[in-house]
Amino acid sequence: MSERKSPDSSSKTSSASSEDPRMKPRHLETRILYSDHDSAWQKKILSLAREAVQAMIDKGAETEQSFFQEVAALLKEALASSSEVEKTRKWHFVVGNDFNVQAEAVKDSISFFAIGDVKFLVYRTQN
Repeated sequence: MSERKSPDSSSKTSSASSEDPRMKPRHLETRILYSDHDSAWQKKILSLAREAVQAMIDKGAETEQSFFQEVAALLKEALASSSEVEKTRKWHFVVGNDFNVQAEAVKDSISFFAIGDVKFLVYRTQN
């Protein structure tokens, strides 16, 4: 299995590694931190998010910020194209490692999860 890497803005490097300090391994372990969705929808959004992370790992990004922005854009596009109903809803995607959000969301529309070290907050607002 090849090691997957993506940008990291930290300057810390391992003493055992002489790799570019802006790159770090990414893994795709999934953790649900909070969700008020049913299990079918949660599986769908986790699958779409994993695909978005994998696509950006394969494509690469110059910075961690651009990695997160591209993952959010890919996820939003994938969800919108998954059904006509989702295309008309106002979904919001926050992707990163350290963020704060103050927003109002529709009941049964919030998911907070992590894929590896990439955290996702997905929620819907009124149309």
